[in-house]
Amino acid sequence: MLQKKWFLSMALVASLSFMTGCSATAEPEAAPASSSAAVEAAPSDAASPTPDLTGVPEIVATVNGEEITKADFTRIYEGQFAQVLQQAQLSGEELDQEQLRKQTAEGLVNTELLIQQAAKKKVFATSKDLDAALGDVAKSNDMDSKEFLAAMDAQGLNEDAVRAQLKTQLEVERLIAKEVGDFRPSEKETKAAYQVVLDQFKKQSATDKDAPKAPSYKTMKVELEQQLKLQKEAAAVKDYVAVLRKDAKVTMNM
Repeated sequence: MLQKKWFLSMALVASLSFMTGCSATAEPEAAPASSSAAVEAAPSDAASPTPDLTGVPEIVATVNGEEITKADFTRIYEGQFAQVLQQAQLSGEELDQEQLRKQTAEGLVNTELLIQQAAKKKVFATSKDLDAALGDVAKSNDMDSKEFLAAMDAQGLNEDAVRAQLKTQLEVERLIAKEVGDFRPSEKETKAAYQVVLDQFKKQSATDKDAPKAPSYKTMKVELEQQLKLQKEAAAVKDYVAVLRKDAKVTMNM
């Protein structure tokens, strides 16, 4: 399965969705709740719940006249659902889909506000920027650009759609960096987050002698930095979006 961290839907929207109620991002200094390595170690459950889209309207919300459709919501929700379900299974908590639907809708509204603000501030990504970003995304998936685009096309996103997603992501990220700031974690913070992961693996090893060993710090460093950066950004962007919402015309239909 392709990594989708590069999608606005799987990174920025994730942070914007959960900054209103999820403890995983409530405190900027908190370590990531889980890592991909830890998730892979989680027990499988043949009876795992599936995304429930019951009652989702065709138009989820409008933001200054721009519609957020059910199709938009579904794509985001399904990706969010998979991630949150994995975390819930690891922690032994029950997944509240009603809350997740509300958080996802709020995240989409907040993201749309940022998209509109980027356009207002004339924050643009060039074709050269998109080529570079596409190359980075492909490389992160162990592919070249052509292979990556073919794989995405097989999942229903043609090259134009992929570039549109990348353009939006780049422009909003640049807006955030310009208006809010850059939140790269320190080495001390990253190592503290890694210690949390080590403790998770130790707990698992205490009850399961066949449990996998924790990945090395070097292996996990980039992922931990990305997660910490998102957490820090979420806290700062929350205040910025709140200001944008004061002057925005938002209609929620959920």
